[in-house]
Amino acid sequence: MTVISLGYQKPVGTWHDRQTNNKKMEDFNMSKLAGNDLMKDMEFLINELHKEWDRSGATKATVIIGIEEATEVNQTLAAKIMEKQELLEKDELSFKQSIGLSRENYVLLRLVKKIKAKEDKTNEKGLDMEFSVLLDKEEYKLFKSMFSPKLV
Repeated sequence: MTVISLGYQKPVGTWHDRQTNNKKMEDFNMSKLAGNDLMKDMEFLINELHKEWDRSGATKATVIIGIEEATEVNQTLAAKIMEKQELLEKDELSFKQSIGLSRENYVLLRLVKKIKAKEDKTNEKGLDMEFSVLLDKEEYKLFKSMFSPKLV
């Protein structure tokens, strides 16, 4: 046998309990909003860092690369990019390590762009046997670390 009651049911808990629960929900919603704002601020910060890292600094060195060396340079740079990609795919990076790696990648990409642009321009002309690339401090440091035995 089933009994169905259609009468008034007293709310569970006291008025104070309901007010406390409402306050907790408001606090939770406010912290959620603050978390969203924090995420938006972090995204903005990261985007600004990327813009800054994408810009080359003042020229500190000039590197001269022969046409016959360009293929080897490009292969070495491609290998470095693959190495960085493997590091990025690991899940064990802390936020600090991730930001550092991101900066290194931007320097590497600037270097690759500069070398490729100069190489293409030289190949277009077809007259020169070498090309020079102007590098900032960070780009030169990276280039030197990758090709130091071959630098004259």
